[in-house]
Amino acid sequence: MRGLWYEARMTAAVITTLPGAGRIGLLADTHCDAVRRVPAAVLEIFTGVDLILHLGDCGDAGILAELEGVAPVLATRGADDAADDPHYAERRLIEVGGLVVGALFDLADIGIANQADHPAIDATTIGEILIKAFGRRVDVVACGATHRPWVAQCAGVLLVNPGSATLPAPPGRATAAVIECRDRVATVAIEPV
Repeated sequence: MRGLWYEARMTAAVITTLPGAGRIGLLADTHCDAVRRVPAAVLEIFTGVDLILHLGDCGDAGILAELEGVAPVLATRGADDAADDPHYAERRLIEVGGLVVGALFDLADIGIANQADHPAIDATTIGEILIKAFGRRVDVVACGATHRPWVAQCAGVLLVNPGSATLPAPPGRATAAVIECRDRVATVAIEPV
């Protein structure tokens, strides 16, 4: 693994710490198989990131090894991912740039409904829901499951779905995302591939 970072397991989520600021490449819903692979444009977009996070429905886990050629890779488990494959965790926490990023496959799994292009969130309950899901406060939530990219803000929490780089929901375009976390501020770019 490139750089200094460490991982610890807790009951709610697997925690990874990246020292200092960092850039995280986000993918979801790729459903890779012998024919469908992550486009080369994704690897170009992720050049220079400190970590790649696949947010579920990876399909063929062999794609994770390909992504490792660019940066260390972590993954959350979607319905298309083997239940016993150790590459995947149900939930992950990444501490980076003074922020905590929570990652999971589907917001619906923690009680936040997915709408077509954004989550159905309530500012009065989101904090409680996220603490229950991740075991602590989070500043950013990264998720997949919809095949549609979106960025939302609620009660000080940034929520990001990178969409799908291989199977975008019609009439959408294939996308991935990059989050930069620096000095307690997160910025996100949804990138077409």
